[in-house]
Amino acid sequence: MFDWSHEQGWRRPLAISIGFLLIALFIVAGAMGLALGVTLAGLLAIPPLHQLKKLLPLELPLAIFLIFIAWAWLSLRWSTYPQSDQAWKMALGVILYSLFAYAVWSLRGKARLLVLYASAISLLIILLAYFGIAFLGVFSLLYEEGVQINEKVRDSTRGISALVCAVPVGWAFCNMLFPGWRGKLAGALVGVLAFAISWQYGLSTGMLAIIVAGVLFAIGWFYPRTTIMLVGLAAIFSFMMAPMLVSTILGMVDKSVLPDSWAMRVDMWHFVIARIEEKALLGWGLDASRSFTDTYRFKTFDIPNISLHPHNFGLQLWLETGLVGVSLFSAATLMLAIRVASSWNLGRLQGAAIAGSSGAMLVFMFLSFGAWQEWFWACAAWVAAMCFLVGPAPEELTTELPDR
Repeated sequence: MFDWSHEQGWRRPLAISIGFLLIALFIVAGAMGLALGVTLAGLLAIPPLHQLKKLLPLELPLAIFLIFIAWAWLSLRWSTYPQSDQAWKMALGVILYSLFAYAVWSLRGKARLLVLYASAISLLIILLAYFGIAFLGVFSLLYEEGVQINEKVRDSTRGISALVCAVPVGWAFCNMLFPGWRGKLAGALVGVLAFAISWQYGLSTGMLAIIVAGVLFAIGWFYPRTTIMLVGLAAIFSFMMAPMLVSTILGMVDKSVLPDSWAMRVDMWHFVIARIEEKALLGWGLDASRSFTDTYRFKTFDIPNISLHPHNFGLQLWLETGLVGVSLFSAATLMLAIRVASSWNLGRLQGAAIAGSSGAMLVFMFLSFGAWQEWFWACAAWVAAMCFLVGPAPEELTTELPDR
């Protein structure tokens, strides 16, 4: 019988394994509890104090990101939505979500293998659950037709988005667990099912994200470091140049031929860009997007100029934190891309998974979710933890990495 005390005790690998299964349930339930699942798993699996000390001094990307949070916190002084508690959530989130990812990274030996199997099983549970929901009418068995089903379908788009972001990790798991053509066939099936689920829900952003992730995964297989850097630079470009980039795209779009949800984005983005120009340096303050509640007429409906957030990460950075904020966030992103791409033990499978998942997240950031949504940042930590499992384990946490 395996002695857990020989490695890192039974608490951490079991806590993380159960945490992955708990996260799967939260994602299937609509992903709103994803932040709670990641936080609980991270706290239950917290490494010993002597290991936590190795997080200090802070890695440069994390240090710059904390400076960005401090700036966002300061911006509450002039925010048009000053009652926000978002700064507290951001500060706690960056610590707790990072703790979960670090706890997974630091596992070794059979403890790491147990968690790898648990994470692969949890991903399979999510995929099969949404397949049942999308194609087997699970909701219709649980809820009456009408408002209840509509609410569940709306909530499911968040969970499906989390699934799509993790699909490249699923491809990597398939290659690890089923060598040869079986792994490639299993990976193709994962991609097809996720694409079909997105199509069934009309989640066009999810379908686009899977295509982008597939392209980046394939390129990352051959050029992992270069691909990760290119994705990082693309993210920085989409943040820094968001007003100009979106304005250029809007100039080429005929709103009349778009579905209503996209046509409303066009109106909202025009409005947001105009507000950014008014306070480009400092922004309107954290969570100011929520304060633009005046309505305008869209067909037969009166809808707010901004529906909670601009549905574009870069535009929200500009609107709320200004040039200072978007510069800090972009600097943190650049340092993170450099740090990951230059990792001495980065393998092609891990590099492909990181590039593919990062590309999928970038699609959602450009087209869908709010910049500060806790579940999406927890999703990033969840995916990052699984990307750690795809790569090699740390040989010894006390050993200095070689200079390569």
